[in-house]
Amino acid sequence: MATGGRLTPRTNYVRYIDFASLIALVGISLMLAAFAFSRGGVDFGVYYAAGRVAWSGGNPYDYGQLAPQIVSNAGQINNPFYYAPWFTWALMPLTLLPYEVARLVWASANFALWFLGLYNLGKLIAWPAPGWRRWGWYILMTLLFAWTVWGFEQVGLLIFFLWTVALRLLERGRWTAAGVVLAMLLFKPNITALPVAAIAAWLVLRGRWKPVHTAGLTLLIMVVASLVITPGWYRALLEPDKLTGLSHTLDAAGGTDVTRFNTTLLDWLRVHGITGNPALTLYALVCVLGVAIAALAAYRASSTVQLMAVVFAVNFAIVPYALFYDYPCLALTMFHANAIPLRRRWFVLVRNGLNVFAVLSLFIGKGISFRYWLVIALVLLLLFTYAAQRVETSSPDPVASAGAGT
Repeated sequence: MATGGRLTPRTNYVRYIDFASLIALVGISLMLAAFAFSRGGVDFGVYYAAGRVAWSGGNPYDYGQLAPQIVSNAGQINNPFYYAPWFTWALMPLTLLPYEVARLVWASANFALWFLGLYNLGKLIAWPAPGWRRWGWYILMTLLFAWTVWGFEQVGLLIFFLWTVALRLLERGRWTAAGVVLAMLLFKPNITALPVAAIAAWLVLRGRWKPVHTAGLTLLIMVVASLVITPGWYRALLEPDKLTGLSHTLDAAGGTDVTRFNTTLLDWLRVHGITGNPALTLYALVCVLGVAIAALAAYRASSTVQLMAVVFAVNFAIVPYALFYDYPCLALTMFHANAIPLRRRWFVLVRNGLNVFAVLSLFIGKGISFRYWLVIALVLLLLFTYAAQRVETSSPDPVASAGAGT
């Protein structure tokens, strides 16, 4: 607060905290990214190999062609290549560089994509105001969602960034560009198919056909182009090594090497001793409930942000194949839930407790499958916040009412 054009000591104090928080965000993020990079390559070796196979005119989905090209600092072969052909095309220029240089470029791009995504998120959800609270939340989001993606060299941050771009384009009514981005997102369909379908349904129900038509046409063009460039590439996806590679890493000959643990409901149930028919029954029930909630959200959501906050939570609750480095999109769910204003103090306290639970979930158990607790925490956070908001809307806060009458 200024007096006579001069800043008060308190204002200066807040500005110092804001600046220190911003420096902490940059410093912590750089340290985490550097630490992740120093541990050696993981999945980028497979992406790099796929690009090299594509440059030579081969089929990157054929593990026999892919394996000899894989570069692995860990000294072991990784899994087959699954992503859509247009992702491979985007990677191809990187394979013209030496592997370590290409890996550094990939790491730098993913570092930038995270903060570009956060910038877009701040435009989509104007909470909290720029300052120490926002920078503090960004630090928390970096710890929850970003640095493990940097460590595994995965595409979760690219998907998060593309989603924020698509949502901002839809918000501005730029339907054609939004449709193109929605089609591009389908390069990893196990993570993006349900959210893209939900947003397409939301648009159609509101008479906004253009982005849906554009997305379908763009997808068709890319698929046809892939068939022209690499005829029959899809047949390699039907080979046994693809299914095996979802559950195990493979050696150079395509044999089973190390068991792969995922971060899904079924994996979470297994590590808690629930397997077989009970696990499958529970999973089926959650899937039915999740799809119903996603459909209801597509029908009733007042904005694309509200829709995607719900659908991202549903998606990761029921997806049959995912790992914790696919979770960055859940940053939108967490921001949306906390941006909803709550008046009653105990509602705010419970919500804050669920935020703390989300952080503490990272320390439950020792395996990757335990990270599903983070999904559970965010689902509970979203459900509680919506319920609390509904209660406050239907029954005025007695404290506020008493104050209004005095």
